[in-house]
Amino acid sequence: MIKKLRNRFVRLSMILLSVVLIVTFLFITLVLFGRITESVRDTLKNYSSETYFSRQFALGVSDSEAENYAIDPASICVVGVNEVGTMIVLDDIGKGYMDADTLKTCVGLVLNSDFEFGQISHYRLFYYKTDLGFGYRIAFADSSRYFNYLRDVAVADAIIFFVAFLVLYILLRNLAKIFVRPVQKAWEQQQNFVADASHELKTPLTVILANSDILLTHPDETVSEQEKWVRSTKEEATHMKDMVNKMLFLAQNENLKPQKITGCVNLSELATRLLLQFEPVAYEAGVELTSEIENGLILSADQTAVNQIIHILLDNAVKYAGLGGHASLTAAKKKNGVCLITRNTGAPIPPEDLPHIFERFYRSDKARTSGSGYGLGLAICKSLAEQQNAKISVTSSAQEGTVFTVTFPKAKHE
Repeated sequence: MIKKLRNRFVRLSMILLSVVLIVTFLFITLVLFGRITESVRDTLKNYSSETYFSRQFALGVSDSEAENYAIDPASICVVGVNEVGTMIVLDDIGKGYMDADTLKTCVGLVLNSDFEFGQISHYRLFYYKTDLGFGYRIAFADSSRYFNYLRDVAVADAIIFFVAFLVLYILLRNLAKIFVRPVQKAWEQQQNFVADASHELKTPLTVILANSDILLTHPDETVSEQEKWVRSTKEEATHMKDMVNKMLFLAQNENLKPQKITGCVNLSELATRLLLQFEPVAYEAGVELTSEIENGLILSADQTAVNQIIHILLDNAVKYAGLGGHASLTAAKKKNGVCLITRNTGAPIPPEDLPHIFERFYRSDKARTSGSGYGLGLAICKSLAEQQNAKISVTSSAQEGTVFTVTFPKAKHE
């Protein structure tokens, strides 16, 4: 799918750019064609004008004055025709490529033409006709150089177009990979999400189905006699519901922008209250739980979101501190805002796993040895933090332990 998307992007872009290039080259070619034709016209007009010949014969003007890159001055032939139709060759420099009959035919064609300037295609000649009142003066010129020049321009344009097309194609291929990279990442995350969700749902479903089969094999027994299997089924169904709710929360909040906060939260009181709730949990897990909470910490945030963030981080700290380990909660005012920090001992998270710690269903084999949970808590925690305009980060080492830091913006009022 990603490959098709990339190829489609390149194909549509190349079509659009090709149209732009073709239109541009056609416009440039037409403008150049017009200017060259106008230059030829002006040159022949000068040759056929009376003042030009009077000046040339009187002062001996050189041929370089009439040079034109589209026509060869040596191919120009000027003919005068009086009012009775007598033809006189005034300048026979270029008469060498025309015999008398050809010249006479061409003069006749020009006299019968209604245009001052034009081309005689059959003889590959340009002409310009000047009406003198008592006759005409006609300047002829070979058009071979003109068409050769246009051909060279067309070939040069084609080469430039091909090179530009090739360069743009290579650039677009590379740019397409960059542009499609976020889409590819999202697609891979979606595939991983579906695979992980299927894997996580498979275990409770297997247990539920197994329990159902056991219950069906003893249809005559009472509910109290089968209570063990009924309770097991309910627990697995509850776990499934919890995971589905978390997945729905992430799906609904994944693309939400940070909220405009209007309420206030007393972080000191909230953190202290949640800490008391986790003390029995830590005691049962054999974990020492301590705290350093400054008084009077006020946040501009949503209380439900902050409550859930603290709950997830404390749960994570106690869960992975290890038997006989230590977990702590710190809340303090810093230069860049108000920081909420959880720290726990236990196996450190490997450096290669840290960038993925907030991804859905992530559970490092080394850092997360517990089989409980679905790997959605930290993903939810990050989503909630971002909605509150807060930043969340993690560090982990054998000396410092695993440290999660949530930095909330400074409260506008306390």
